[in-house]
Amino acid sequence: MRSFAGIWIPLVTPFQRDGAVDHAALSSLTARLRPDIAGFVVCGSTGEAHALDESEQLAVLDTVLAAAGDTPVVMGLGGPHRAHLHQQLSTLSSRRLAGLLIAPPYYVRPSQAAIVDYFLDLADRASDPIIAYNIPYRTGVSMDFATFEQIARHRNIQAVKDCGGNPALTMDLITRTPLQVLAGEDANILTTLCAGGVGAIAASAHLFPQRFTAIHRLILGDRISEARTLFHGLWPLIQALFDEPNPAGIKAALANSGLMQAHCRAPMASASPALDQKLAGLLQQLQ
Repeated sequence: MRSFAGIWIPLVTPFQRDGAVDHAALSSLTARLRPDIAGFVVCGSTGEAHALDESEQLAVLDTVLAAAGDTPVVMGLGGPHRAHLHQQLSTLSSRRLAGLLIAPPYYVRPSQAAIVDYFLDLADRASDPIIAYNIPYRTGVSMDFATFEQIARHRNIQAVKDCGGNPALTMDLITRTPLQVLAGEDANILTTLCAGGVGAIAASAHLFPQRFTAIHRLILGDRISEARTLFHGLWPLIQALFDEPNPAGIKAALANSGLMQAHCRAPMASASPALDQKLAGLLQQLQ
């Protein structure tokens, strides 16, 4: 089984002023972050995958793979068109991936039985292990515990990115399934790790990644008080980063640090001047 333990960063996709992907900034950002984290997730919601066509997604992935070195890379994948997903899986099979992050098909709001069928079909065809992505506020449907019980029996479904917003479900996943549970909401990193989760896929870890990794390490060492102090120090920044729809805040903070431009691609909007100013102040306090 592949280990997904630790702090993973769902990478933003930098854009130039003309809207093109800024591959130089993406490569530089990847190289900067890789020493401090467990791995990267490419083309998730933070990466604005919805706004990238398939060739752009593959180009982004290849840039990250080239810059990541030995650091593991997970690719986001999803959608309601099954034949297209099969084609994408075939294309991705030639890439060096640690796994695939897959959510239930968005918009169509399938039944729980249909979600099980969806994951098992993709798991049968995938060359890499799957992280099931439970994020009902984006897909329109929440995965029930019974659904997780069924898909967890497949050897190729090995972890879950938990954005369900249900503490009881989180605890059930940790204690009653073999799935590795990763916090998917940055606000829940501390509680998920303390409950026995293996790690987090955390957009806010673009900033001060060493501190997020330290929180994970301290909890593993039963040094909960120290981990709590570190997380409390980051809490105002974590909250502010999501004052506006992600990834506007993350991009504004990275731009403030001179690492990329803050542009988002429509239909996403870049951060407002007010949020940009707020983040600049918080970053200065945390230096």
